[in-house]
Amino acid sequence: MLLVRAMASGQLFDVTREVKSDHDNVRDLFARYQSTNDRTMKTAIANTLVREMEIHNDAVDISVYNYYETAGMGDMASQNKAELMKVREYALKAEATPLSEEYDRALEKAFRVFDDHAQDEEQRQHPLLKKKLSAEDNDKIARSFLKARKTVAPRPRPLTPQMTNVAEKAQELRGRAHSEVGEEPTNRMFVDVKHAHPTI
Repeated sequence: MLLVRAMASGQLFDVTREVKSDHDNVRDLFARYQSTNDRTMKTAIANTLVREMEIHNDAVDISVYNYYETAGMGDMASQNKAELMKVREYALKAEATPLSEEYDRALEKAFRVFDDHAQDEEQRQHPLLKKKLSAEDNDKIARSFLKARKTVAPRPRPLTPQMTNVAEKAQELRGRAHSEVGEEPTNRMFVDVKHAHPTI
């Protein structure tokens, strides 16, 4: 069941809260992925997990991290972007593999890098960022992030031209895996996430 926060008219948003909602959704999805042995459910959860990591990574990249520079946190922004590129690399490897133990390992690597990055943001970066932001600027960045989530690609893109055949292989092999559980590649199955963002 979605936990939707009721936002009163005129209420200011907190970017760190919205970012953490994504982090918590990814953590919850990975726990659900590990806890089920049902192949159909596992596929749907994996699809959702990869989608949520990719949407989050691109959204923070084009919104939140732009403001890190203004706040004098440019080095942290560069570190974050490098870490999220590593998440994408592992996600692409997972996408190139049918559902299997090998897929499990690739997906877990993507999650572990994502979660280590998320913990650093929550424990070290976000408190510093909030000290540097007025309530109005915080709200502005949060809205920018929420809008960005609606515009970015939901699947991992190749990192470089050399990665193109990896992505093509991913589409082919994932299509085979989905067919095994009765899913068409053009009609991926997904599950609900635990935390929903407010509508803006």
